[in-house]
Amino acid sequence: MANSDRLGVDVIINDLKNNPSCVHGPTVLFERFLGNGHSRKFYSCSTCRDRRDCGFFHLADGKITSCKRELWARLVIEAAPILSHQERFKIWKTVKRLPASDRSYCSSCSSLLKKSDMSDHGSCAVISPISDEQLSHPSTILVPKESSKFEAQYLFATSSVSVIVGMLQNLNTSRVLCIGAPRVHEAIASSPHLNMSSLMMDIDDRYCSFFSPKQFIQYNMFNHHFFEGETAKNTYEHFISVDENLVIVTDPPFGGRMELLAHNLKQIQDDWRRSRGLDSHRELPVVFVFHNSVLFVFPYFMEQQVISSLPSFTMLDYQVDYDNHPLYSSGPKGMKNGSAVRVFVNLPQSMFPLPEESYHLCKVCDRWVSINNQHCDKCNGCMSKDGRTYKHCDGCNKCVKPSWVHCSDCSRCQPHDHRCQEAGSALTCHMCGHSGHKRMDCPKRKLGCTLSDDESKRKRRKRNKNTLPLSLEDERMRRKTNKNTLPLSLEDERMRRKTNKNTLPLSLEDERMRRKTNKNTLPLSLEDERMRRKTNKNTLPLSLEDERKRNMEIFSQLT
Repeated sequence: MANSDRLGVDVIINDLKNNPSCVHGPTVLFERFLGNGHSRKFYSCSTCRDRRDCGFFHLADGKITSCKRELWARLVIEAAPILSHQERFKIWKTVKRLPASDRSYCSSCSSLLKKSDMSDHGSCAVISPISDEQLSHPSTILVPKESSKFEAQYLFATSSVSVIVGMLQNLNTSRVLCIGAPRVHEAIASSPHLNMSSLMMDIDDRYCSFFSPKQFIQYNMFNHHFFEGETAKNTYEHFISVDENLVIVTDPPFGGRMELLAHNLKQIQDDWRRSRGLDSHRELPVVFVFHNSVLFVFPYFMEQQVISSLPSFTMLDYQVDYDNHPLYSSGPKGMKNGSAVRVFVNLPQSMFPLPEESYHLCKVCDRWVSINNQHCDKCNGCMSKDGRTYKHCDGCNKCVKPSWVHCSDCSRCQPHDHRCQEAGSALTCHMCGHSGHKRMDCPKRKLGCTLSDDESKRKRRKRNKNTLPLSLEDERMRRKTNKNTLPLSLEDERMRRKTNKNTLPLSLEDERMRRKTNKNTLPLSLEDERMRRKTNKNTLPLSLEDERKRNMEIFSQLT
């Protein structure tokens, strides 16, 4: 593994305000580890983990010219919505006064419509009628985004929303800052009897059409960026500064960089303390929902990194259920032992009661656990991590999964079909292959190194496809030719089809032109025809008339 070309990427958290910006706010400085102790630092999007979603890439040691800055700024301006948040919410107020049968929502244009406006959306996906319940719970009509490396949206099931809202009530919460978690925000905003106010901050700007600027802010949780600038930031600062019980509820996307999220949660904690004049030891209560494999599956050094980023968080035994996740939803296609998603909190677990039909209070541990999570007197705790009843192994001196067996060769419990290895073998460094240190501390790591000329050329050729264009026109052309991007107009579609070799032409004239310029059209000589027939057995002539002309030409050459 030490000789691998790519050995992982680390985040370098610095002052993001000084970093270049993409359409999703300030970028993040990353360090990619390569073979032979080399590494390269580069700026990339804080949110998108695929260049097809955001093509921003700039080497940290590369020069940032005025042309590049101008290009980045213009791309940000072009990505901004046509209507402001306030203007979009005014449309909601107008539509709200109409009967349900006269309300519509265009999923293609992401806009609410009156019945009189539907004629302009004949080719769009339109939902109608729209009930009052749907207007107050937009997640029921908005199509969840599915980009697994950008903003895939998985929505809490009704049962999980009830449990989380119940946790907030038990804490006597009066204000809730929802970072993501739209279903929780909708439940609070539409239920005056809860005596709670909620502010939702999420990157999905479609919610601007359903909530006022005081209820929703377009926000990037991975770089603490407010898309509407100081106006939105002032709304956020005012909300957290009010002298009431405030709790953060966050449901970050699967696969997001935990270092960035933990850093920004600390930033929100600092803003909260500063706005209320509190000392640095006071903590803002947080209900944090994420996949527990971050702690239990990742390598040891990552586990320690996450735990050190969130030192005061403990995991509840509650299994979070989703409506639209293929694995973490209840049903026949879900995980064998239930959802692996958990709630992490920075308050005593005894303050969070769970549904009694599936959970019970362990008086010894003073926390609610799954019915199958039995207390172990030897370990002095309820040790199950997946809802099953763990068994205690005297050889390992700890509780293990019920399907594991103790292996005398490995000197610890392992799955029954495991491959034996040396007992107590330590994880090795990715850079040099030796144990006892991490790759960040590897003595063979070459700080500030530069690649050889051949390596640089090879890397540059690979990067050229994904780097930023030299001009705005190039970026427009890239978007037009991207297979995953919808055209902006009929003219764009015509251009895309002309430049795509596998797409049928728009007209007979286009087909004639294509065939004239095609390398596989009629040969210039008999020798060329022979060569063509040898290399292409499946090509038919254009027409019978063309075939006759070609035969006459060949005959004249022979005679």
